[in-house]
Amino acid sequence: MGLLSRTFTPELVDFVVDEAGAREERTRSLPSRLVVYFVLTMWLFTGNGYGLVLRELVEHWPRRRGEEWRPVGTGSLTLARQRVGPGPLRLLFDRVAGASGSPATPGAFWRGLRLASLDGSLLDVPDSEANAAAYTRASNGGRPGPYPQVRLLALVECGTKAMIGAVFDSFAVGERTLARRLLVHLHTGMLVMADRGFPAFGLWQAAADRGAQLLWRVSDSFTLPVDHVLSDGTYLSHLNGPRGARITVRVIEYTVLTTTLDKDGASGETSELFCLITTLLDPASAPARELAELYTARWTSETIFKHIKIEQRGGRTATLRSNSPAMVEQELWAMLCVYQALHQLAADSAHRAHLPVSHISFKQTLAAARRSVGADFSPRQLTAKVRDVQDDLIREAVKPRPGRAAPRATKRSGTGYRSLRPDEPATTHVTHTIELQLFPQDQRPAPPNSPAIPQITTYDETSPPPRQMASAA
Repeated sequence: MGLLSRTFTPELVDFVVDEAGAREERTRSLPSRLVVYFVLTMWLFTGNGYGLVLRELVEHWPRRRGEEWRPVGTGSLTLARQRVGPGPLRLLFDRVAGASGSPATPGAFWRGLRLASLDGSLLDVPDSEANAAAYTRASNGGRPGPYPQVRLLALVECGTKAMIGAVFDSFAVGERTLARRLLVHLHTGMLVMADRGFPAFGLWQAAADRGAQLLWRVSDSFTLPVDHVLSDGTYLSHLNGPRGARITVRVIEYTVLTTTLDKDGASGETSELFCLITTLLDPASAPARELAELYTARWTSETIFKHIKIEQRGGRTATLRSNSPAMVEQELWAMLCVYQALHQLAADSAHRAHLPVSHISFKQTLAAARRSVGADFSPRQLTAKVRDVQDDLIREAVKPRPGRAAPRATKRSGTGYRSLRPDEPATTHVTHTIELQLFPQDQRPAPPNSPAIPQITTYDETSPPPRQMASAA
């Protein structure tokens, strides 16, 4: 696989094939190792059919004198995929997934805690009879959606965009149910952020019992009584569980005021109220202002899903290839493996140049991996080629840009977003102001001997917020 062979070595691929019991019993023209590489390569050439993907993979392989490649039919490749199954790809993802940041990595740690984000997304699968029976559809204006859908949930590392773990199931399976399958990846020394779809007594308790610290946004439907006002103006509350059980949480409320300025000089303001709950109960060791700024890092997972669904998959309207649930599973594990390998290449490039990983273009990384597919590199040649590509990625690094905002708009029917007007700018300059909603000073207990906590923070991307956190959009 060219550059990606540094991640998917033949030894590793053979290991997962044997571990999954997918080794062929007799000599075949499509051995299991080649099929695994073929399924991975499908995610580098999503617009190509099976035959063209295989040609990209094997066309430049060395051949003995008089040896020729015989074209393989689509049916043969489909049967080979079915023979191998999803097991090797799932094991391969387990081997390559994981956090990769260090305390020196920008945005990866905060006060000694590794930052992680939990979020989900949906993927369309072909509307075959088998897929329709296994995966449900979202409703669209009271009617079933055009395609069955898979719900994907991922735990990702902020700062590096590495996938720590991922699970998926039918659209009918909720995010909270899937989240329980990812709790095995939580441990002491992590701070896990999540949006409004996740907070619930049982899931919160189970996640906290793993030893990780939590910072989750809650919806308006949550009742959070004031149990105790803290010295910084935030307060302690509790979540109610079964049979009178309670869990104490700290509540941080703030407003994000967004000021936009378009190219014609017109400005506007919008505001949004945020309410966060956290296991970090001590204001001295976890200042409210820092946690409010920190929560913007949760958008790391949104960025990853954009990379996968738009750039790697080939667009918002693209579906997967597979017509059976087992092959859908195989294809999704391959998708996650290829993303992780591309991330590793980008992260290593950023580390060499002492840059945030977000400054390395995912599109450029994907393009470099595509160009190298089929090349037969020796270990020394592979090392040299990787270094050359990293040099190119560093030269093409995305430079810091002014804060921008793009309105949620679409030209596709059937969504809840309005259409973008022809004369409306796609993006505008934006500044975000965080204003904490705190209890008045006379309602707080006597503060400890610690510096005062500022209540208002204003920033844009031309003057980054503290600790290199990205602004919320």
